[in-house]
Amino acid sequence: MKMKKKILSLAALLIISGCAYNPYETAYVEPEVAADLTDCPRVVIRNEDKSILQKAANRELFKIEVVGYDGLCYFDERISKAKAVVAPHFKITRLDDTNVEDIHFSYYLETAQGPTSYLGKKTYFTEAHMAKGQNETYHTAKEGELSIPLEKGEADIYVGLYAKKADSELKINEKF
Repeated sequence: MKMKKKILSLAALLIISGCAYNPYETAYVEPEVAADLTDCPRVVIRNEDKSILQKAANRELFKIEVVGYDGLCYFDERISKAKAVVAPHFKITRLDDTNVEDIHFSYYLETAQGPTSYLGKKTYFTEAHMAKGQNETYHTAKEGELSIPLEKGEADIYVGLYAKKADSELKINEKF
């Protein structure tokens, strides 16, 4: 009986001391950021490009809306530029009872203010899946990346959906 108590006491002591030891507590990693990027530009969702309707054969199949984003800034030492990374969140609503499950659409990230070397619009394509019978889903696209100036307030980043007919009309051979 005494031997069991000693073994249990030793096991309890090992567990307690193991919980108290944190090998990462004293480790310090020098940040790789060469500039203070705490002042990332703000991301603006443009109202006119906030949502699109995907149609096929004169039927509205899906409504896609930009509802938010995740983002961060970092300094890319390889090209000596600050970068912003933005991953938009989308809400997709099924408007018609169809067999279509894969929803393809494109979004853009744009800087429209700041030095001319940072102005521009980039298009990104994404695909969401919605099972037949499901009426609503949320999708986070793979992040897009833009160069930004280091100075605070020099550039806003705009995000929106493309409402072009080519993006909002499904191909004829898709079943619905």
